[in-house]
Amino acid sequence: MDAPAPAASSAEPRAPAAPPAASPAAPGASVGDPSAAAAEGDARGGASQRPSVAIDPPYKLGRHLVPRGQAEVAERDRWNAGGRGDPPAPPPPAEGHPLPRIIVDIDQVKGPLKASEVQRVARRHLWIHVYSCYRLRAYRDPTLHGKTTVRLTVSRAGKVTGARATSSTLSAPDVVSCLAARARSLPLPGAKAGSTIVATLQVYPGDEPVEPPPSVLAPGPGELGPDAISAALAEALPAWRSCYEEALAGAPALWGRLAIRFHVTDSGAVDEAFEAESRFPDERLTRCVLRRARALTFPAPEGGDLRFVAPLRFSPEPQPSAP
Repeated sequence: MDAPAPAASSAEPRAPAAPPAASPAAPGASVGDPSAAAAEGDARGGASQRPSVAIDPPYKLGRHLVPRGQAEVAERDRWNAGGRGDPPAPPPPAEGHPLPRIIVDIDQVKGPLKASEVQRVARRHLWIHVYSCYRLRAYRDPTLHGKTTVRLTVSRAGKVTGARATSSTLSAPDVVSCLAARARSLPLPGAKAGSTIVATLQVYPGDEPVEPPPSVLAPGPGELGPDAISAALAEALPAWRSCYEEALAGAPALWGRLAIRFHVTDSGAVDEAFEAESRFPDERLTRCVLRRARALTFPAPEGGDLRFVAPLRFSPEPQPSAP
């Protein structure tokens, strides 16, 4: 990617609940420069009554823009955490089931271990392992689903000494192998003798795409100029502002930074858009923004696919109106 586009400047929050609005700065102005924001506001004159959604300079994965000094690091960290007000308004419950649907059942226990105790431990411990295995393929195949039966042998000390998949309806052998391997980590209590356990692990898609595992997050060989990226991102600004205005109805002081990691194919299509590096404090807004991000298209990158990060800053303060 070429040099980044001009930054969208944002004044530093006076309090965690309500930061000053972010406004486009002149080229070379630092993010969070109050004087630059004020000068730009004076030049444009007047203020709209709509909240601010500003786009920070995008960057290709691996070419992170390094803050200039501890003050900028602290400001970026505050924006990445964001806020909901003081006292904070509780976030609304998430709609649907965004994460994969995972069911862990203990079908049989032979030996002194109690089936109820094994079930309790397995359901608490194995969920994240099933998810980690599932995402190996589910990020490419969103319909992937099925159940896998795993047979475990357990020593009297509670250590799983053997685990093998005896059957599976999953169409991904590497996921099945991963499930059996991860089941070996099940921490069980000791007993007077060893036990044999039969477990069934079921997994089905949730209501949101599955994020790819870190091992596949390569920048890609492609290059796309910042002007082309910014022009495509601008197409989504009205939809993103609508997401934000809806969220503000329940939390009028909601603010923060939401960095989106895009994967753009060699044809310019978006096949991934997930939050990266930030922790925006409203899940509904995050999901709304990401859904609209996935509907974007970009010019075909030169040289192949690429991943880049485009950070957004949300502030309830009105912005200087455009000329």
